[in-house]
Amino acid sequence: MKTIIIAVANQKGGVGKSTTAASLATELAIREYETLLIDADPQSNATQIFLAPEQVKTSLADVLIGAGASIMEKRVTTEVEHLDIVPATLSLANFDREPALSVTKLRTALRDLGDSYDFIIIDTPPNFGLLLTTALTAATHVLIPVQAAPFALTGLQDLMSVVKNAQDLNEGLSVLGTVCTLYDTRTSVSGASYRALTEMMPEKCFETIIHRQTKLEEAPSMHQPIQLYSPSSRGAEQYALLTDEVLTRLKVSGKPSKLAVVKGAK
Repeated sequence: MKTIIIAVANQKGGVGKSTTAASLATELAIREYETLLIDADPQSNATQIFLAPEQVKTSLADVLIGAGASIMEKRVTTEVEHLDIVPATLSLANFDREPALSVTKLRTALRDLGDSYDFIIIDTPPNFGLLLTTALTAATHVLIPVQAAPFALTGLQDLMSVVKNAQDLNEGLSVLGTVCTLYDTRTSVSGASYRALTEMMPEKCFETIIHRQTKLEEAPSMHQPIQLYSPSSRGAEQYALLTDEVLTRLKVSGKPSKLAVVKGAK
């Protein structure tokens, strides 16, 4: 299959963006799709889900800044079979000082990978800047996590404008959909926010809702995605359901979810 590149984007921080990128990448790998997770966020939250600080010895910054190294050399294997990661470090923030023409650097770098991966998932920075546009320019699709909270929809139109501008550079980019995250059943605000989202983008809103839950919050501190940290948890189940929807929307023959395979596990 031709590589599908999904940028997970929202300029607001704290909406579950990195968790969604990491969990989607993990679930795809569990289903034996060859998957690469690219951390394009200098905060490196997605990286920290898989790697302890002492394990991070390379960065996407090495690919994007200056002459640029080959992305082939910057991949790191993870504990999850079929899943590699290109980590991020704080130095990646310097990319926003690069010339505007650098916006195509990631797209160019990904060509070196050929057909090595079925899916490439890109975690993007929570702001409008050159890094976000660069990720969108390289992607085939964009997935937008939206928190179920007051004012969460504020700025969504601005993000859609950025996506539209990126489409001038990347005609193949399309909006895969929006997913409601951090849904809290204890508050009426979450329900109202979700209804507003479905009304705003009725054809793009995924049915799966990602609820606020302790296991999802704990997993990153253990440097594990939710599927490894707590495979029977509600969070793991919900990201499996979201992946089902993603594959259906992409018209990719779905493979059933199963327990995560850890490298070296007996």
